[in-house]
Amino acid sequence: MQVRTFVMALGVGLAAGAAAAAVLPKQPRFKKVVTQAADSIETAVEDAKDFMCGN
Repeated sequence: MQVRTFVMALGVGLAAGAAAAAVLPKQPRFKKVVTQAADSIETAVEDAKDFMCGN
C-alpha cells in the first residue's frame, strides 16, 4: 500500500513538473533541467516497480 502511494506521488509530481514546464518561459537551460528531472523520476518509478514485482 505504501509503495502504491509513493508511486502515485511521484506520478503527480511528474505531471505537475510537466505542467510547470509548459507554462514557464521556454529557456533551453530550464527545459534541459526539467527534462532531466522528469527522466530521473521516471527511472526511479520504473526501478521501484521492478523491485516490487521481483523483475
